[in-house]
Amino acid sequence: MRLESLHIDNFRCIEFFDAELAPGVNCLVGDNASGKTSFLEAIYVLGRGESFRQARLGQTIRHGADTLTLRTRLADGDGGRHRIGCHISRSSQRFKLDDQADTRRFDLINMLPLQHIDPNVHRLLEQGPKYRRHFLDWGVFHVEHAFFPAWRRYRRALKQRNRALRAHQPKHIVIAWDAELVQQGELIDACRRRYLEHIKHRLPDTARQLVGDDALAFSYHPGWRGDGGFGQALARGLEQDLRAGFTQQGPHRADTRISIASMQARDWVSRGQQKLLTAALLLAQADILQSTRRVQPVLLLDDMAAELGGVYRETLAREVERLGVQCFVTFLDSKLIPQSLRDTRMFHVKHGKITPS
Repeated sequence: MRLESLHIDNFRCIEFFDAELAPGVNCLVGDNASGKTSFLEAIYVLGRGESFRQARLGQTIRHGADTLTLRTRLADGDGGRHRIGCHISRSSQRFKLDDQADTRRFDLINMLPLQHIDPNVHRLLEQGPKYRRHFLDWGVFHVEHAFFPAWRRYRRALKQRNRALRAHQPKHIVIAWDAELVQQGELIDACRRRYLEHIKHRLPDTARQLVGDDALAFSYHPGWRGDGGFGQALARGLEQDLRAGFTQQGPHRADTRISIASMQARDWVSRGQQKLLTAALLLAQADILQSTRRVQPVLLLDDMAAELGGVYRETLAREVERLGVQCFVTFLDSKLIPQSLRDTRMFHVKHGKITPS
């Protein structure tokens, strides 16, 4: 999938933009706060139905305007054409995929797979399990077709069980949801484990160059304790759940830990190396999506040069080039653009004005 064109009206500091886009690498160059990240965010909103900076899309409307409009024309690998558009006011938002009025976020995510690599991408290694679950589930969603229906049913059952726990309902009402939780939870777990095997086998050379001869290892924790399965873990933890008022074990508490030479990666490498390693993991997901579903995701790389020296920038750029997917990359200065990305479509960004060059 690739974006053939992009139209922006009144999105953050960008008053207007309308241009054709390159099928390969598109570089945006400009000072801080010039509008580069807002450009990437506009694409992200079209592909995810939400912002990576704020929950309320109404806050992305340019100061002095009442509404914003975003549109893109897409081309898939089979010669098909699609359109995504959104119209956002202070109090409402409306998305359309190919003029379908009932478009859901699921439809957008499925149509336009996006990988976003920003200066804080190292959070995947440094911070809590929710970042690693999000990383894992993005890939599982696009590759394992059984995952999303199971996850939706699991979340519904979990919500009902937690409601019964908070209301101090009798045990038989609480455990009435256990069978559905176990059935869907174990399916989610199986999908995640299969996908993690893909990651282990397809991790790009970028990461291997980073860790050298030290072994890179993944350990997956399903979110429950013990070897007897999720059902036994729920039964053993019932009294604790009753006291806590929520379900303490399950796939919603899963985690994936990454270690190098038997040490957690966040303790082993520098911040710049963490960024490169995390970017390599995200690029591995893009590679898996291409090989398993013949779908090319779109990459959004914000401030690619941040905390990366010239050698690391070139290493990451070569990996991006090898993938051959459409990519939007931002830089503070054109001198920071790696040599392997020089043959690209260039846009200069200044005070919200985006000029092709």
